[in-house]
Amino acid sequence: MEDKFLVGEVNDSIFIQIVGNATMKNSKTLEELFERIFTGDKKEIIIDFKDCNYMDSTMLGLLAKTAIKLKKTWNKQMYEFNSASMVKASLKSTGVYNLMAHLEEFEGIIQLEEVEAKEFSDKGEKARHILDAHKTLMTLSDENEKVFKNVVELLEKDIKK
Repeated sequence: MEDKFLVGEVNDSIFIQIVGNATMKNSKTLEELFERIFTGDKKEIIIDFKDCNYMDSTMLGLLAKTAIKLKKTWNKQMYEFNSASMVKASLKSTGVYNLMAHLEEFEGIIQLEEVEAKEFSDKGEKARHILDAHKTLMTLSDENEKVFKNVVELLEKDIKK
């Protein structure tokens, strides 16, 4: 299964389906999609995890950062939908699950389009992106702070070089 993101609009929501693995490698694509969403009308964001096999900590941090920004900027929600047990466990263990509202069912026909893949412009942009995601995760719990402290320190050193 190819790793990709599909997007569509329904009513006052943006519907994003994560297909395959959601990792640092493809997180730039989702980050740019979120940035475009924030330049438009105020909308809720629904994340469909039905076809998501795995998410790494960079992607979890990006989701957390966006859920927080959505609430602060527009007083809107990010919704979790269809998360399988492994994805849900990752969302819960990092505290990202608590930042989202949860849909049990969803009705509506949505025309989904594949989001064009984006790449990082250089190593520095990539490192800053990963650092930002992990710093966000660290704010969610004491456990996250312990788990991601070394990652953040290494990235900060790398960026200063």
